[in-house]
Amino acid sequence: MADETLKSPEPEVAGAAKRKSTIDEIEVDLAAPEPPSKRARRAIKKGKPLPPKPSSDDGKDDTKDGEKEKKEKPRSEHGVWIGNLPFTLTSADLRKWLVNNSGGVITDEAIVRIKLPTSKEPGRDKNDKPKNKGFAYVDFSDIGGKVAAIALSETELQARRLLIKDAKSFEGRPAKENEADDDTAEGKPEQKRESNASRKIFVGNMGFQTTEDDVRRNFEKCGEIVWVKLATFEDSGKCKGFGWVMFKEPEAAAWAVKGFVKIKEEVETEEDFKDAADEEDDEGDAPKQKEFKTRKWWVNRIHGRNLKLELAEDDQVRYKKRFGKDAVKKAGAEGEARPKNNRPPRNNNREAEGGSFKPSRTTDINVARLTGNVVEHTGTKVTFD
Repeated sequence: MADETLKSPEPEVAGAAKRKSTIDEIEVDLAAPEPPSKRARRAIKKGKPLPPKPSSDDGKDDTKDGEKEKKEKPRSEHGVWIGNLPFTLTSADLRKWLVNNSGGVITDEAIVRIKLPTSKEPGRDKNDKPKNKGFAYVDFSDIGGKVAAIALSETELQARRLLIKDAKSFEGRPAKENEADDDTAEGKPEQKRESNASRKIFVGNMGFQTTEDDVRRNFEKCGEIVWVKLATFEDSGKCKGFGWVMFKEPEAAAWAVKGFVKIKEEVETEEDFKDAADEEDDEGDAPKQKEFKTRKWWVNRIHGRNLKLELAEDDQVRYKKRFGKDAVKKAGAEGEARPKNNRPPRNNNREAEGGSFKPSRTTDINVARLTGNVVEHTGTKVTFD
């Protein structure tokens, strides 16, 4: 009978959990006062007053935001970004530089805010001042200070060329106006010729096996070469490791010193590899324009050795400095001409007589060895059997 009173097990439902947790629902009375916190209970136990609580969480956040706004200085819409600053520069130095170099347009009152971020390097000495990150944001009260600050861009500050632009601009440093973008057919961009530009360069750090033909082939891309001269050993005739190259134009020498020259090459297409039969079939089609590309041709290495390239003094300039009118005037202005050599005067022990020098005599052999004099003859003669 006991078996009949037992309830039959309920059928298992597919996908149902094996074990169900029974959690009773908790009723929360929102009208009830908030229970005291652990900190509040500790204060009540000690008989201290409870700390004040904000009315709501939103009020708490508003209070913090208000404090931050009071601490931060107001931002202005007339702001600039200054880059490439010296790392040891301070905000006071930057403010003073802007005021002194603006021609009276920027004043201390016109600068509303200077933000100069600093980098705190790990392990640095705490007594040393932190270095800045090389840039700063400066806000002005009106647009006049902003325009005057941007006009100071590319001005040097402690031997560093500054870049000053609008704070909302993300453009880089502007390209130079005298820099030509288009190349000539020979691959040499146009350059402004200087009046006293040299056409000769000095080439150093060459190998002993280098020949004049090697140097000529290496620099012929820069321009027309007048002559090539290598310093050689008298016995073997090999290169001493240095020489000179004379170009026809000073622009070619300037490119050679840079170590590379830009050349213009034609881009090969499928039409360059077509046969004659294919070209006859395509006679009706319009001819395509040829494309060109510019690349750098390096001239700073010969036989795997990095060359030392410098502008040498032109022959005519060198001759004028030594024997020209300027050299004579310079020597006359200084007074008497300097002697050709700076050798010390002759030994005082020697006296000129009749156009010849007569050495002095001494009796001490040690003195004669030190001074180079002749030992006086004593009249004795030593003979050996």
